[in-house]
Amino acid sequence: MARTPRPELPPQPVTLKAAIAVWLVVSILFLIAAGSFLVSAQLQEQDRFGLIGLGVLMAVLALLQLFLVLRLRRGKRSARELLSTVGVIVGLPILVRSTPGLSVIAVVMLVAVVPLWLPPSNHWFQKISPKPQNKWVRLVSRTVSPFKKR
Repeated sequence: MARTPRPELPPQPVTLKAAIAVWLVVSILFLIAAGSFLVSAQLQEQDRFGLIGLGVLMAVLALLQLFLVLRLRRGKRSARELLSTVGVIVGLPILVRSTPGLSVIAVVMLVAVVPLWLPPSNHWFQKISPKPQNKWVRLVSRTVSPFKKR
């Protein structure tokens, strides 16, 4: 049974292309940080399990971001929302703790959230997959109201 081909997507705006590039950089930086933690765990005896845990957490986070970036390139609205959530939930605590190396990654991650929500990106996602109307708005629009203009 043959698969139906995917429809052609309209060209991505510059803001979305920039966001994808920055998220790829953030993923690579997290992979480097994961490797650094895992190498440090091999060299130290004192905090070995903590460093291994951080290394594995960073690697999983980097792979999750790479997966979401691939979905973002295909125009999945959920990928944009999840990347924004990950950016804020992971970026703010790292920034508040002010860990020297990871703070730079946190700032880049928080900056990467912004172009995802700029108007050109919003218009592109609206063209690709329009957001369904809220069921309560649909219900109110179908009811007869004395306040409705005729």
